[in-house]
Amino acid sequence: MKRRILLVDDHQLFLEGLRFVLSQTPDVEIVGEALNGQLAIEMVEKHPINWVLMDINMPHCDGIEATKHIKKNNPKVKIIAVTMLDDYVSIKEMIRAGADGYILKNTGSAELHRAFETIENGEVYYTPSILNTLLQRQSTTSKRIQATHAPLHTWLTTREKELLPLLVEGLTSAEIAERLFVSESTIISHRKNILHKLNLKNTAALVKYALEHQLI
Repeated sequence: MKRRILLVDDHQLFLEGLRFVLSQTPDVEIVGEALNGQLAIEMVEKHPINWVLMDINMPHCDGIEATKHIKKNNPKVKIIAVTMLDDYVSIKEMIRAGADGYILKNTGSAELHRAFETIENGEVYYTPSILNTLLQRQSTTSKRIQATHAPLHTWLTTREKELLPLLVEGLTSAEIAERLFVSESTIISHRKNILHKLNLKNTAALVKYALEHQLI
């Protein structure tokens, strides 16, 4: 399916640069541009858009609120945060809002295309430095989580608990299988069991669940 993309940022020069980069890709159509979140919401309602590249810090309506609104009314639209904000609070709030990916503006076009492909395969995508921020937060809170006996630890097996941080990290089933020296089919089975036990649909939902329970 062709990627019909809306670009959302309050800096016109950045929008022009992003448009130029994406115009080099044959399966991409830039549907429009919006300078704030409110305009983005309106454009998604009016045009056949299936991807939004969303800045966070914008006037009138920021990217977090716009993402919440778009995901509530158009859940199939994929949203990637494209921002300079790399603090934990911004990352957490954008993921909770429903963002499918989070990359920084100083990354190259190759990473943007990796994000597209990863998300189309049903996973979430984070710039490596963003992933490091999430994992560091996870390590500093793990002892406290164990003490609270969160529902996650009640329902998951020891092996499933071991897999959880790897799934949140965004590794594929093949990558996890290689790391744990088991078959890919075994990991796929565990992944399905984890999502079923937690009543979640996909890895993106799992990441949000982990955030809600302060696992990352």
